[in-house]
This record gives sequence, C-alpha cells and structure tokens, in this order.
Amino acid sequence: MELKVWVDGVVRVVCGLSEETSCQDVVIALAQAIGQTGRYVLIQRLRDTERQLLATEKPLESLAKLGQHGSEVQFFLRRTGPSSSDGPGSKQDRPTPVPLPKHPEPEPLKRSQPKKALTFNLGPSTSPRTKAKQFKRSPQDSPEQRTSPSPSPNPLSPHGPPFSPSPPIGQSKEDVFRKVLQQQERLRAIEAQLEALEKDTWERSYPSPCPSPVSEARLQEEMDALEQAMRRNQAELAHEQHWENELQAEVERERAMSRKLGDLHSKLDDCGRQLHEFSIRSAQLEQEIQLERQAEGKSNGPEDTLEAVKVQLQSQERQGAELEQQLSDTVEALGKAESLLQDRQEVMEELNKELRQCNLQQFIQQTGYGYKNGSRSVTPVESPPRPTAKQFLGHPRNLQNPLVSSLNPEVLTSRESS
Repeated sequence: MELKVWVDGVVRVVCGLSEETSCQDVVIALAQAIGQTGRYVLIQRLRDTERQLLATEKPLESLAKLGQHGSEVQFFLRRTGPSSSDGPGSKQDRPTPVPLPKHPEPEPLKRSQPKKALTFNLGPSTSPRTKAKQFKRSPQDSPEQRTSPSPSPNPLSPHGPPFSPSPPIGQSKEDVFRKVLQQQERLRAIEAQLEALEKDTWERSYPSPCPSPVSEARLQEEMDALEQAMRRNQAELAHEQHWENELQAEVERERAMSRKLGDLHSKLDDCGRQLHEFSIRSAQLEQEIQLERQAEGKSNGPEDTLEAVKVQLQSQERQGAELEQQLSDTVEALGKAESLLQDRQEVMEELNKELRQCNLQQFIQQTGYGYKNGSRSVTPVESPPRPTAKQFLGHPRNLQNPLVSSLNPEVLTSRESS
C-alpha cells in the first residue's frame, strides 16, 4: 500500500507499506530519500488537531481505526534536530547544506471540495526536476517569498502564481482554459529555469563525476508512482465522465417524461370537458323522456282513472264489510254483557234485602223493646244483658249501612225509598 507524507511542503509517496510497517520504518525511508541526517518525527494531523506518532505505532492501523475520517488525515515529516552522530568536527569538514525552503503546510482538505480538486495537477509535482529541490534552494527563493503575507498554499508550484480551480463568475470556458494554458506555460518555463539553477548549485556544492545509481533507481520508482497516479486519475476522470453522461441522459428522460405528463394533463382536461357535456346531454334526454311519459299518461287518462277508482271502491267495500261484521259482533257481545250485568244487579238486590233483614232481626234481639197494643203493654220477662259496643262491633254479622252502601250505591237508594 501507499502512504502520502508532506516533507517540507512537498508530497512524498511511500510505497510497499503493510499493516506491520511502523512509523520508524517510514521515517527512515523518507530520511534516506531526502538525503539528510537528523532527528525526525512523524506528525498525524486530523482537521485542527495534531498528534506525534511513536516509533512503534503503525500508520495504516491508525488510519483503519479512524474509519471514514481516514481520508481527512495528513502525515507530516518534521525535523526536530541534528543527529547524535553529527559532531562539531564533522560539521567543519563538509560544507553546510543549504536548508530547504519552508513552504506553508497545506490546510486539511475539506469534504465540500469536489473530487477533481484532490487529483488536479498543473504539472509534475514529483518529477525528476523536483529531486534537486530536496537538496538545494533556488536563488530565486528570496526572503520576499518567505515574508509574503499571503503564501501560496499550493505545494506543486511554490514559485508560480496561485491557481484557482474554480473559474471566476462571468468568464466563459474558453477564457478560463486559455488562462490555464498560459499559467502552465509559465510554470514550465519557471521550472526549467529553476532546474538549471538548482543543477548548477548542486554541482557547486556536491561535485560528483558520475551520477549515483541509487538516485536513478529512486527516480524510476517515482516515475512509476507518477504513472500509477496518472492512470488512477484517468480512470477517475473516465468514471466521472460516465456518470456525467448518465446524468445528462437522466435529465433528457426527465424532460421527455415532463412533456408526456403535460400531454396527459391536456388530454385529461379534454376528457373532463367531454364528460361534462355528456352529463348535460343525458340530463336533457331524461327530461325529454319524462315529458313524453307525461304526455302518454294524459292521452290515456280517463281509462286509467276509472280503473283506479274501481280498484279503490272495491277496497273500500271490503273494508266496509269487515267493519259491519265487527260492529255486529260488538253489538252481540254488548247485549250479552248487559244481560249478565242485569242478573248480577238482581242478585245484589236480593242479597242486600236479606242482609238488611238479618241486621234488623239481630238488632231487635240484642237491644229488646216494649210496645203497647191497645191497653195492654207487652214487656219482656227477661231481657238479655245489653251488649257492649265492643261485643256489637266484634260480631261477624253486625254490618252497618255504610258498608252495604259502599258495596252498591243503588242498594242505599232502594233502602231509603222502602
């Protein structure tokens, strides 16, 4: 696997990493690549937070732990001081190398930037010409660049003018493309001049009769890495072009569907108007049919009316016969009830008479009295003792007149008349 590390503002790609590769191995490989000795640490930056990795930590393992935030992580190689083997005598024997230009560290990539911005390349960033930048600083690296208030955040071309991937508003694509080409030409010219100056500086500082085979192999590895990156970029561009074509096709299909939908709406409105007209026509036809039926009914009116009257008369006759039958039954039942009532009244009168006689006899027997018949007076020899009111009222046959009158009011009137 690969790991991108920022070294003095330049992106370095470390290839051949595995899950067991430690930070110490990465630092040693980068130090050998830049050809400088000293003490280095590997810094991991995630957004606004930085963390110094230990020598035994594994970069790929830490990226796997971060999960989806692993794409936002950046690694930086930072020099903390000279190596312990560098003594004062050795520093005097060999010439002091010119320090590398300090480029501002790029800001963390944001999620809102499109994918093309991550792979946008104005020129070769790690081409063979950039190898000389690792060892010497160009004479054009004047203090004005270091003290500039707004340094260029693009690590690819620190000496060229800053390039903005997004075209300004109001310019056409041709103008933007023309400006991009002009800037690329300027960058190529500046890089050629910078390469010549750095080559001259390198030959003055480190004269060598023959090129090192290690550097050639390293350059070949970087060329292979660049070719792989270029192939990946081309694949990504082809993939994006494919999806852009798909999007355009979807937009065209959506427009066609919207046109069809408009046609369907217009047809639906026409059908609604036709349906309304048909409903009005059907209502008119129903009215005409009713009028025709009424006209036919008036033409056949007397016969139908006579037939209806006959039917009604027959029903009334049947009802009258039924009522007469019910009336005769009611009269017969009423006669029977009157005769039964009269018999009951006679029985009640007889019973009342007998009851009055019994009461009178009982009263005479209990009270006793004397009467005179001519000159002779009849007095009872022995009269029973006069009963008390309690005995008189307690006798079962001692019934009073209010009790008899309450049973039948006619008995009281017949008694008074007698």
